[in-house]
Amino acid sequence: MSDITNITASCNCRASNFTFSVPISSLPLSTYLCHCNISRRISGALCTSYVDIPLRPGDLKPDLAFLTAYKSSDILTRYFCSTCGTQMYLKYNSDGHLSVSTGSLDKTDGVVKFLGHMWIEDTKDGGASEFITTIGGEQLKRWFTEPKKGLQVPPGWKSVQSKMKPPEPTDKLCAHCHCNGVRFWISRPSEQSKEADSPFPDLLIPYHSGSPANPSNQPWWIPEEGRFLAGSCACVSCRQSSGFDITWWTFIPITDITLENGEPFRRYFGAMKSYRSSPHCTRTFCAHCGCTVFWDSDERPSMVDVALGMLDAESGTRAEEWLNYQTERVSFTEFAGNRELTAGLEEGLKTFGQK
Repeated sequence: MSDITNITASCNCRASNFTFSVPISSLPLSTYLCHCNISRRISGALCTSYVDIPLRPGDLKPDLAFLTAYKSSDILTRYFCSTCGTQMYLKYNSDGHLSVSTGSLDKTDGVVKFLGHMWIEDTKDGGASEFITTIGGEQLKRWFTEPKKGLQVPPGWKSVQSKMKPPEPTDKLCAHCHCNGVRFWISRPSEQSKEADSPFPDLLIPYHSGSPANPSNQPWWIPEEGRFLAGSCACVSCRQSSGFDITWWTFIPITDITLENGEPFRRYFGAMKSYRSSPHCTRTFCAHCGCTVFWDSDERPSMVDVALGMLDAESGTRAEEWLNYQTERVSFTEFAGNRELTAGLEEGLKTFGQK
């Protein structure tokens, strides 16, 4: 029996591929779910995760030729696919070592272990750490900043700046990527919002249940007055397109989106770049920083899925004054890459929904 295992990292379009070997004795590779502002703004996700690539002297390094470099801070440079937008690597300025995004790996069960959450201070409301409290029966530690440094975050924590206000029809919610190459505004749902078309109920019914249709066009995207539906997805396409195990979306009629200059919504604006990830949908991302922006289906042209990590709500990253979360299930959970993580999220969402 071999004492090593090979792990392959690849983007959704397969322009970037890299295989590295890891001694089985060194598994699992440990990591933390990061909630910092930079991670959310370059990914569109509520949290991100990477593992260090255990390269030995003489080992080949990933080919970065097909990737776009983005220096997100003085600490590191990020690399994402120039064609499909997948966030692939972190390269640290101190010693040049590389970390790879966990969602880009071909296997993570038994390979990646999530030890906890970090940089929750940036969320103002705890972010997705309130959804993922345990993994594999183990309670996750939550750190305000770096792991094992400073204070841990108590359950239900919210910063003093976090405020919840009743919805007002004139409210506007700003959404933007890290470099501000893509920036737009979302309005509160109205009666016009309910007129968008959707032939399927998306998160509400499992895709393989045999009944994915929405023949009466029920406006599932507005589960309560003044708020849009939000949820999580573990499908292969989302995972490989973002680079992270879980993607987070809210569903917005295009009539409720305006551009930074006040113009009405259009499919492509700012620094957005598009990628056709399947025969029926287009994904968009910022060409400068790589942030996931929209999932856009041919089957419902009057609505787009907006990446939650872009939202700039006053209450915090969960934007609960704007969003109502689907807490009964994670979409496409049967296709999850890391089943323990997804199971922990599903369990945590149900608990959160009962509060």
